[in-house]
Amino acid sequence: MVVPFDGPATGRDNMDRDMALLAEAERSGLWHMRTYTWRPWCVSLGKHQSLDVIDDVALRQLGFDVVHRPTGGRAVLHANELTYCVAAPIAEGQTAQHIYAAVHTLIVVALRSLHVPELEFQEVPTDLRLHYASSGVAGASCFTSSARSEIMARGRKVVGSAQRVINGFVLQHGSILCGAGHEQLADVVRAEPSQRDVLRSRIHQGAITLSDLAGRAITPSQCAEAIATCAVDVQMS
Repeated sequence: MVVPFDGPATGRDNMDRDMALLAEAERSGLWHMRTYTWRPWCVSLGKHQSLDVIDDVALRQLGFDVVHRPTGGRAVLHANELTYCVAAPIAEGQTAQHIYAAVHTLIVVALRSLHVPELEFQEVPTDLRLHYASSGVAGASCFTSSARSEIMARGRKVVGSAQRVINGFVLQHGSILCGAGHEQLADVVRAEPSQRDVLRSRIHQGAITLSDLAGRAITPSQCAEAIATCAVDVQMS
């Protein structure tokens, strides 16, 4: 499978490209995957998240973008990270959870090739709709809790993913944390300062970056290259 790295784009452009990827999967009946970054940094909200969770004044002051994902899940500030998108048919005998696990297997193999220690992955099917069914300021962020089938290190999330099934096809997004920046989501949620402090603390407790794990800078382009390399020899089905 060929996985292109498309580089940076705005939130709206990235989501439009992901829907085009889904259309190509529907046309071909094959798996499709791409990786990319965001310019400017962008908050993506889950499909059913209200825009009211974001303080638009703070967002403008920091120069961040905002967009709704077509997938579910919670808010992510796409900062120093690599995003992946997969569009794939659900084959006979498969479920969306099987595709979720297959994608994560590919990604963890790719990230381990960067000599990042302590990455853990347990292939346990996860119902993401139940996992993300929480509320409150702390519940607004993808990186404040972890499902059983995720890429982790030191008990903290390295990759946050969201999924949606559309007409028998899976559309899946994931944010791979390369370095700091994602925690600034706390600065743009609509909340009191004390609540923002709680959210920032919860994000720090719930997530860890590849650069922190490796003790050196791991860039989005390095992650994209590793995924593309590993995907060449993988038959996703």
